[in-house]
Amino acid sequence: MNNIILGGYISVRTALEAKSRQVYKLVLDKERYDKINSSGYHAAEKRQYDILSKYNVPREFVSKNEFNDICDNPSSGGIAALVGDRIYSAVEDIINQKDAYIVILDGLEDPFNFGFTLRTLYAAGVDGVILQDRSFHASEDIVVRSSAGAFELLKIALTDNLIDVCKKAKEKGFMLISTEKSNKAKDIYRVRIKRPLCLVFGGEKRGISAGITELSDLVIKLKYPRECHFSLSATNAVSIISFELARRIAGSPNNVRNISDNNRFRNT
Repeated sequence: MNNIILGGYISVRTALEAKSRQVYKLVLDKERYDKINSSGYHAAEKRQYDILSKYNVPREFVSKNEFNDICDNPSSGGIAALVGDRIYSAVEDIINQKDAYIVILDGLEDPFNFGFTLRTLYAAGVDGVILQDRSFHASEDIVVRSSAGAFELLKIALTDNLIDVCKKAKEKGFMLISTEKSNKAKDIYRVRIKRPLCLVFGGEKRGISAGITELSDLVIKLKYPRECHFSLSATNAVSIISFELARRIAGSPNNVRNISDNNRFRNT
């Protein structure tokens, strides 16, 4: 069991709302709290305190120096929480969802990029994320903060065998799609896709693990409008691809589309 400090209103409130972990207590900078509440201004911050006070969680008021010793996040706004380990979903709970849109993340290691990626996937309507089992305890505050709380809100499962998960997803009828910048990969705007959908993204350093692309029903890439000697960052690629596929499978769960050159950017 690990005690973790989450800093900032959004991170703390999301953990409370999602019930994704035990929240032991709120820690508040008393000097800031008193200053905000005695002021005729700062309505937004007052609402934050009011909202947090509605949760049945103990509050501890500490001095500014004590708060800074507890929470080293300079943008926390004097709000933090002492929390326990993240409660993860089982892999089966994610792949047993009917007509789901799920994502496997393989090798995203930077905590900021990981958090940004989760924020994007949550906004794109992804129903669950599966990760290689690893410890995020040392950087969990960064992940929660950079994800704007999406790390708490998403269904997330951990596994020590991504290939086995891919096989199980295919057995459940998922269309398995990998992303890769290679000659064999097909232009995302020229392929047919359908639900249930399992999309695999690799990290910037080593890409997708060996064996997953061979299992995939489809390998896709972003075709750039001009020749580039560089690639988009993993977070940018995730944003474009995850939203494009979300757009393509919008509506009926059994919807199948084929986007041609002439209407590839047409809204559905």
